Amino acid sequence: MKSSWMAALALVAVAVPGCSADKSVDTAATSPAAPAHPAGATTTASKDADPAGGIRIPLGETRKVPIPADAIMEITVLAEWGAAVNTVRCTVTDNNGRNEDLRSSEPKKQEHIAGKKWITLWAFSSPPATEVTVGCQDVGNVVADPHLRYIRVVPRGLKPS
Repeated sequence: MKSSWMAALALVAVAVPGCSADKSVDTAATSPAAPAHPAGATTTASKDADPAGGIRIPLGETRKVPIPADAIMEITVLAEWGAAVNTVRCTVTDNNGRNEDLRSSEPKKQEHIAGKKWITLWAFSSPPATEVTVGCQDVGNVVADPHLRYIRVVPRGLKPS
């Protein structure tokens, strides 16, 4: 019985932050030439869950991404983008509106997931059991195929000590 009450409280705790009326815009850039993301991030929903793992975020939109314990988070894109990967600019902000430090993946790590090749653009870390808002822009509007116009944010491994 206690566990069902705890689960209900956890559900309310997750739902309440998504109901915030705060529509502030963060204009600071995390990566060079990164545009500010639109006001009012959308709360992560099951439609954003990527079948290959992580959270799927369409270019030009933002989503709340939960941070699991002991994980580094990666922002990945489909390798099919080719040279267009260089036009993407992302921002990651915490619940207080502060930018997270995006670390470039040089050389860009590539891996096959669910039959597709993915490239890691950036990695970041945040305190566990929190949420961050992630948004990316295709600055040159280079990615033309609507089926490719999204990024994935996925947890990877343990944070270094």
